[in-house]
Amino acid sequence: MQRENHGINRLLVLVVDDDRAISKVIRRNLEDEDTEVFEAATGFDCIRIVHEVRVDLILLDLKLPDFNGWGILSLLRLTEPLRHIPIIVVSVEPPNKALMEQFQLDDYIQKPFDMRDLLVRVRKVIGSRRVSQ
Repeated sequence: MQRENHGINRLLVLVVDDDRAISKVIRRNLEDEDTEVFEAATGFDCIRIVHEVRVDLILLDLKLPDFNGWGILSLLRLTEPLRHIPIIVVSVEPPNKALMEQFQLDDYIQKPFDMRDLLVRVRKVIGSRRVSQ
């Protein structure tokens, strides 16, 4: 699941959030964990990037300027091989258990969040996916 990058295994994470400040903070913290981070501020950019780069995890905000996050989730879950990408929703919306199950979300973090909690959850999702494969 990790990529070889200059002799070092690195995770590739896509952060999808139109709030640049949140994206930058997440990016900085994930890069400190030796993770390569791609950013998308729109649903369109998210779909473009996942078709260009095989990411290990998506951190997805539900409120984007062009697409509803649930629509993006629907598209990802219906498209091979994108349907197998782990997804953690990071949103101001409270969690909806029925939708989480329907879209096979790996986790859900409500904003505002603690960065340490986010990093622990990222490690947990990646670790559990690694074990299941």
